[in-house]
Amino acid sequence: MADLDDDSGLTLHAPKATRPLLANLLSTEQSDSEPSLFVSSSSGLGDQLSVSRAHDLTQTILFAPANASPFFADRHGRHVHLRGVNVCGQSKLPTAPISLSSHLQSKEFFNHKQVSFIGRPFPLQDADEHFARLKGWGLTFVRLLVTWEALEHSGPGIYDEQFIDYLICILKKADKYGIKCFIDPHQDTWSRFSGGSGAPGWTFEVAGMDITAFHAVGAAHVHNFNEDVKNPHMFWPTNYAKLACATMFTLFFAGHVLAPDLMYKGQNVGTFLQDKYIACYTHLARRLKDCKAVVGFEFMNEPHYGYIGLADINKFDSMLFFHFGPYPSALQSFALGSGMEIEVDMYIKSWPVPTRKSGTKIMNQERRSAWLNYGDCIWKRHGVWGLDSQNRPIILKPNYFTTNPKTGAPINYYNDFYMPMVRRYKAAIQSVRPDHLVFFEPIPNEDPPTLTDTDRNEQGYVYAPHWYDLKALLTKNFDGLVTFDVQGLARGTKNVLSAMYFGLAGAEVNYTGQMRNIVETGKRKVGQRPVLMGECGIPMDINEKQAFLTGDYQTHNNFLDTVITSMETNMLNFTLWNYNPGNDNTFGDHWNGEDFSIYSPNASVPASRAGSPSHSRASSPGLGGRVARAAQQAPSKLNIVTTAPSPKCATLSPSSPCDLASRRASHASLERIPTSPFEITGLAFTEGPLEGDPDHFHHVGGRALDAIIRPYASKIAGTPILSRFDLTSLVYTLEFTTVYNPREESIQEILDRSKGSSPDAYKRFLTEVFVPNFHYKFPDMQIVVKVSDGEWKYDQEKQSLVWFYDPQWKHVGDGGVVKHWLTVSTPLSYSEEAQVAASNRKGWSVWRVLWDFFEELCGKSR
Repeated sequence: MADLDDDSGLTLHAPKATRPLLANLLSTEQSDSEPSLFVSSSSGLGDQLSVSRAHDLTQTILFAPANASPFFADRHGRHVHLRGVNVCGQSKLPTAPISLSSHLQSKEFFNHKQVSFIGRPFPLQDADEHFARLKGWGLTFVRLLVTWEALEHSGPGIYDEQFIDYLICILKKADKYGIKCFIDPHQDTWSRFSGGSGAPGWTFEVAGMDITAFHAVGAAHVHNFNEDVKNPHMFWPTNYAKLACATMFTLFFAGHVLAPDLMYKGQNVGTFLQDKYIACYTHLARRLKDCKAVVGFEFMNEPHYGYIGLADINKFDSMLFFHFGPYPSALQSFALGSGMEIEVDMYIKSWPVPTRKSGTKIMNQERRSAWLNYGDCIWKRHGVWGLDSQNRPIILKPNYFTTNPKTGAPINYYNDFYMPMVRRYKAAIQSVRPDHLVFFEPIPNEDPPTLTDTDRNEQGYVYAPHWYDLKALLTKNFDGLVTFDVQGLARGTKNVLSAMYFGLAGAEVNYTGQMRNIVETGKRKVGQRPVLMGECGIPMDINEKQAFLTGDYQTHNNFLDTVITSMETNMLNFTLWNYNPGNDNTFGDHWNGEDFSIYSPNASVPASRAGSPSHSRASSPGLGGRVARAAQQAPSKLNIVTTAPSPKCATLSPSSPCDLASRRASHASLERIPTSPFEITGLAFTEGPLEGDPDHFHHVGGRALDAIIRPYASKIAGTPILSRFDLTSLVYTLEFTTVYNPREESIQEILDRSKGSSPDAYKRFLTEVFVPNFHYKFPDMQIVVKVSDGEWKYDQEKQSLVWFYDPQWKHVGDGGVVKHWLTVSTPLSYSEEAQVAASNRKGWSVWRVLWDFFEELCGKSR
């Protein structure tokens, strides 16, 4: 096929059979039934059809149709697929008076009113670097964490306008890079002062609680004062069942029903908290009204019901509440908080159940009280519990949290409390901008609420659940041998044996099925609206942090690729958890022992051939030595400072030590595959400056980038039925359908008609695909593209391919439906070496897997 470049230096590609217009330019005959494959060709349409950056969302206006699940839409009627990341985990913590990581103790911790979050998610002077990096990686949809505490820490109705000014500057930077954001009012177990993040300290004071006593009475596991060096990541979820968090959520959602006598300034405390929360984020919406980057607001991250619906005040359901460490029942928590010394159960890790009871522990020997008015427990005041003749705590109203105290009618968290609050919040946010989207989610691993017909017809709702491999989160271990369907175990739909999946192929089936359940359940309960997986990711400190010492991130790539592939199979939009410039290898994301960041400025070792197993990137191996020189040598993980410095630019020479023949030989070999914390390959980015990344700088610090940076169709001119990337072979496949219209114009007629009018006139026929140079830029070859019909044009500098499907394509199926398809690959994608690598990656012998599993079960293996 001849190379016919247009004046712009770009190339346009079209099948001869489907484009009579180009017949005189092409010399090779093709059958009408054969798709065309072009490595390089062009036509006179090149000057008319421009390539926009597929992943750039600057001009994209997002809609959330009530009937297009799981996709968003743009003003051209195209399906929009969004990929991005949470920015960032360290936004849970203030920057002043000190940058307080959750493992540090300080007298400033309880100074909750005199704090500042200016500098979150990162310093303004670093914003260009971070947004350019995310854009270069194709992650242009950001879930931006903005805690309630960051906005209203000084007191009710007192907003931190300086922080909001700073946030506006950050959002203007995001818009500069074509990045869209939605605001996430992030919380974990209510607040930093109850062992998580989110709400201001004064919310406890309004409820009459003493935050300085939570540690002593076991009302919260506050990591700053309860650090366990061996298991720092295990404890924070237990706070959902502890007195401080459970009380605050109960008051917030149902205080007017379950604590009607608790008043603050003449108003029920629950109603007061709701009003202040809505007013705070409505104020923020007004301040951000003109920020083009903002597309909407989430209601609340991972909201919880607290005690609402608690059937047994003497125990918590282990399938709903994570038991670990000292674990008092609700009644015991009430008594501890009232100044009593109580013996409680202790739990340790176990399997197949996550934890088991190991003994007991006496708590609150200091006999402190969690209440500002000593011993004045609001639940005792409302008659839920009391003392018997021997001063032992007893339950007086066992059904208090399951029925309305006034009417006796059963109460339902979602119907009676959660959805009414969401509706109020949505109305307030959209009173500022009617086009704002409102994201909502259920409690993790639970079904969403059932929306009413009125809710289903509302515009702007986005279903945004979360998903993680919960066993990997609990154990911080992943080897790809065996995974478990924890979702099925928790819901009782599977036993341990039926929940087992072997190898990476089995893990993909496992994860795909769990996510399919989330999507299908969402369709039944919330309707056919867009779905965004608001959080998903992997712990980077798995397997005892061995990758930090060896530079071998193959397991991370396999793990995260399996997760993302499962989301691709379910056609899910997603924002990974998380991108944190403050991450380091010692304290991770600096919050409760978590380490999820896909970026970390410091790594223990650079890439090395010795630490890099073969077959991890079969189709695009790197050159090893150059990569190692490009990576920064960082301090040992034992000496990394808690505030990580900004990385310096590691400039590479434009000239390569290898000649073309050596490069080809390197490309064909499977023995030089560096897998590093930076995931830079010498075969990519070797020929000069590309989008935002002239010298590898933006990849330095990336983790598991082989899996993260991947092609995807961001704007699709039809109904997508398949969008999938195979990391081993580097083959990307897209399929979508349209309805055939015999009166539709041809491509040329559409382009001719659009001359002199809006350049967007033809956009409804145009599919835009992000094609990352990270995987596809090779110095001695171009990408290979196959299409069913139409014309395509590729711009390597913009990392984008546009595909104008043929409206007159007549391969019509039932109901007039036409299927169009495109693949992007490399000349070696289907080689024997690639197939061997795929086989090696996807699994092991079933017998080997079973043997390893039973050895591990018996405690004989590693």
